[in-house]
Amino acid sequence: MINIKAPVKPLIFLWAACLSMLAHAESSGETIKYEEGTHYVELPVPIKTRNPGKVEVTEFFSYGCNHCYAFDPLLKVWESQLADDVEFNRSPAIWNKAYQLLAQTYYTAQALKVGEKIHAPLFAAIHRERRRLNDPKLIAEFFGEYGVDPEDFARTFSSFGVRASTQQAEARGRAYRSSGVPALIVNGKYRIEGSMAGGNTEMIRVANFLIEKERKLISSES
Repeated sequence: MINIKAPVKPLIFLWAACLSMLAHAESSGETIKYEEGTHYVELPVPIKTRNPGKVEVTEFFSYGCNHCYAFDPLLKVWESQLADDVEFNRSPAIWNKAYQLLAQTYYTAQALKVGEKIHAPLFAAIHRERRRLNDPKLIAEFFGEYGVDPEDFARTFSSFGVRASTQQAEARGRAYRSSGVPALIVNGKYRIEGSMAGGNTEMIRVANFLIEKERKLISSES
């Protein structure tokens, strides 16, 4: 079990080592067959992706989820190693008012172009520092620590664009049919959850398997 209070950098080195071992195993010819219904689920209705010429991977997550916080360092290392034909993005889960607030916070950060800057610190503030970021005013103060003017935050947080993005994320969440987070959605077709895959590292391994599956399909259709 991962200690979520551990410093981030040692965790990143640990995950990098894990991914290196996985890459070595896969490149050495080790054959692993993951099965639909056992290690991942095929969505009954595929979701249209942004770029049909690339394989899209979406993390379904929430800043309020401690499992997502624990998964994030591994995901960060993995994302940095993805090939050019793979696009990674995130979609926040919205199951209650608290998660809706955090989803709106995510899209506010994207709109203000500070998403990557505050992503890890926001996770840490909630789960390591135990800050109660359960009100827009408190979140505005947090953003202020990263150079965002409170008025800019308030205006963006309540903007039509952010509210529309949040509603779209809620609709995607229903289409994903996931009962928990984190989950990975590969090319709008497959959902991977830790409970089926066997843990965070195995989620990545199943994702690699499905990426290759979709890469071959795209190649055969082009």
